[in-house]
Amino acid sequence: MLECPICLGNVEDPCTAPCKHVYCRHCILQVLLSSPPEWAGSCPLCRTHISVYNLQKDGKLLMEPEVQSLWGCIFVQSGKIGLASYHFDSLEDCYISYAAAPSSWRLDDGNPPPERKSWTEVSYDEETRTFRGLIEWDPAFHGTHKWVYRIEFSEDFAGIIGGEIISHSQEGTQIKPFLAPWIFDWERHLSYLRWMPPPSTIFGSVYVQGVAYASVLEGVASYHFESPEDCYISYANAPETWRLDDGSFPPRQKPFELVSYDEASRTFKGTVRWREGFDGATRWDYTIVFSEDLGHISGGKVQPYGSLGFPQPPQHYGDPTLQLPTPTSMYYVRKPSALAATDRLRSHFLNSLPSQQNAPFPERPEFTSASDADSLRSNAADPVAQAQETQRGCAIQ
Repeated sequence: MLECPICLGNVEDPCTAPCKHVYCRHCILQVLLSSPPEWAGSCPLCRTHISVYNLQKDGKLLMEPEVQSLWGCIFVQSGKIGLASYHFDSLEDCYISYAAAPSSWRLDDGNPPPERKSWTEVSYDEETRTFRGLIEWDPAFHGTHKWVYRIEFSEDFAGIIGGEIISHSQEGTQIKPFLAPWIFDWERHLSYLRWMPPPSTIFGSVYVQGVAYASVLEGVASYHFESPEDCYISYANAPETWRLDDGSFPPRQKPFELVSYDEASRTFKGTVRWREGFDGATRWDYTIVFSEDLGHISGGKVQPYGSLGFPQPPQHYGDPTLQLPTPTSMYYVRKPSALAATDRLRSHFLNSLPSQQNAPFPERPEFTSASDADSLRSNAADPVAQAQETQRGCAIQ
């Protein structure tokens, strides 16, 4: 019998990696599913890249991504087409769109960049999912005349996970890296997700605090609208200081009661009751108004009530797209559709496994460090700081 290098027992339900090393399917999936949304890592024996998309059982792939080709994909920063979005219509038709660029983005002659700027010298390696291309500017753009691109995509094309842009100017060269959008890093880098059409309903969506989505903020009073019958607030990642009035922690999931949703006005209403009390309140009545594209919460309020039924000061929702956010308002944005799609695919995959194999798999990525968690939680409570970081992360390339 073969020995599983992870559990050191006999291999059960064998699963083969591209390097031909064999593991118990449950063991290797525990390793890979602990790092969503890529669900990838290195072979514990030889460090070869492995993922849920290249493992095989009985000669067949365990799982295939919903999107398997670059062509036809659009990748956006800040969720917006035309804000230096990348369009890959075909190998012969790849371009950057500046159709929605801010008025401050100007070429060195004072004119705005063209709505569409095509890459030249294009190549694409399907095996490594690496795109290469060249953008040349005459007149220059912010003092640069040539941008050399190397872009690496995730296996499911949910986002750009690596590569860089080398900008050339008279003063020399500058390198700006790409990092996966689900990696937390305050250093300047480019972050792109695959664009998907906006949903037609809030159900199936997750909304997190802040003016820009960050995966580690899921569970910090994030709103989960699974269906009209299943809506809840998640406290799975709440700070240690968040306690109910009896000193206990809030539950991982707190369901909304008396739920209603009006599609015409995009208005959700629901109630949360706290038997123990939370910040002196025993009931919160929610009125949440969503933006037209359902990309964020644009208005509404939370009305708390004390134990005797008297109303307390309400908390209002602000619209993160209208003005610089203020600390007195709450801001929520929707989890990008590309990441939500990978979560749904993962959930379907886990549900297809024997029930005894489901429980050990983690529900979400963990923080990379305590300081990362503290910084993002602080920004969730300080939307001004998060807005400033978001603005710094949006780049012309």
